[in-house]
Amino acid sequence: MGRYFLIMALVAGMLTGCGALGGSKPDSGSSGQVEQTTITVAVLTTVETAPLQLAVRNGYFRDQGLDVKVAVAASGQATVTGMINGEYDVGYSSYPPIIAAQAKKAADLRLVADNSFAAPNTAVVVKPAQSPLSSIKDLAGKTVAVTARGTLSDLMVKSTFATNGGDPNTLKWVEMPFGDMTAALQRGQVDAAMMVEPFATFAHRTTGATVIADLATGPLKDLPFTAYAATAKFVADHPKTIAAFQKAMRRAASEAADRSKIEPLLPEYAKVDKETAAQTNLPGFRSALDAGRVQSVADLMTRFGVLPGPFDVRPMVLS
Repeated sequence: MGRYFLIMALVAGMLTGCGALGGSKPDSGSSGQVEQTTITVAVLTTVETAPLQLAVRNGYFRDQGLDVKVAVAASGQATVTGMINGEYDVGYSSYPPIIAAQAKKAADLRLVADNSFAAPNTAVVVKPAQSPLSSIKDLAGKTVAVTARGTLSDLMVKSTFATNGGDPNTLKWVEMPFGDMTAALQRGQVDAAMMVEPFATFAHRTTGATVIADLATGPLKDLPFTAYAATAKFVADHPKTIAAFQKAMRRAASEAADRSKIEPLLPEYAKVDKETAAQTNLPGFRSALDAGRVQSVADLMTRFGVLPGPFDVRPMVLS
């Protein structure tokens, strides 16, 4: 999820080639019908971009008459800014930056495809190997590392802590990239860290850090993590282009349910070693948007003060 899903050090080198995992037959009738054949899609170097990487490599966008150029952005907020100024046609982000931009009238955005959602052990609270902490209930008064405040990073910790009887106001926060958290735990800079994959697996493999709470449970089970969005103007001016993008992503999201299609890609675009890739817990993938599911993220943002009041996401959701 902002900077929530920022992977290790943001690097260029994203995959833009096709056919490495096998080609596919062209979808007759798609080519030549879109309003804009070449589109730039902003991403972060995350596990969650697996369906898009699969679609690029296997030619699913090409089958729909699209030439997708993948650009690496610094954060979810950066993708939103890039869409506003026309640098990106479509942008990947966790949900909060997209919803916040719309709610605060900083941009007029449309969600064009869902992407990933919470699956067991894909968003966790981790403690150092020698820490006496045993559960999330022990975090009262402790310092927790998160990528940024007002993102799914701290919102999921607050929600789970409150569900277990804790007062989120007692938690202390330190912001840092996921890639810095393992070292911060070892140095004692923080008591715990909210991590996503593959960072949690890497921290455990390299330092013995252990999970004290799986945040993708209870009220947060299946919580939408990330999505693709575009400006309302781009969507209105390029309906066939967006429809082609959606069709390719539906196909890729369906295939992404097969771990054997995704794991071989992780060392390249998520920048992890093969051993970590083999142990990484993958999120759930889907491309079909559901306003009710998206609303749960907005409600979480309202509950913990990221939004000043209730916000209806339905006008944002493109069917």
